[in-house]
Amino acid sequence: MYELYILGQLLFTDRSAYKLRFVLENILGAHRKVSFGVLYPLLEKMKVAGTIVMTDDLDWRGKKKIHVTPAGRVRFDELMREPVQQNAHLDDVYLFKLSGLKLVDTQLAHQIIDDFRSEKLAQRDGYKQHLTDLEVRHAEASFLPSARRLNQLQIDLANTYLDYVDRIESELK
Repeated sequence: MYELYILGQLLFTDRSAYKLRFVLENILGAHRKVSFGVLYPLLEKMKVAGTIVMTDDLDWRGKKKIHVTPAGRVRFDELMREPVQQNAHLDDVYLFKLSGLKLVDTQLAHQIIDDFRSEKLAQRDGYKQHLTDLEVRHAEASFLPSARRLNQLQIDLANTYLDYVDRIESELK
């Protein structure tokens, strides 16, 4: 997941590991931390794979900048084309992909948007159906008010993501 982000960021501009970590943490949100213990081994793996190189250029902190190689560009394109796995990182991977849409061809950009929209529509519809089933099967259950609120929250979150992807799509036009 972070490989996609790193390659995408480096395709925009060379950065130090420190700056990559800083930007990644800010993209993921205030309560998400990325340790150097995760980042440095990944950067080393990418370096060995030939997708990045360390340059002689230094950032303002005196740290070497990292640059994407042509093989890194190819790897980025592969990652952008890969289907997103159904797991706890699904939203993060899509957000990384959406942030890199300007780096891929228009057809792929629209495919990523369509896939994300389909995922969020399916999630929203699944929560709506679950809520309907709860109302029918457990109309008198003590947990129903809480379940109703939490399922509605998930529906609202899916709708927020759908609004977001609509804005991203309109920016591509």
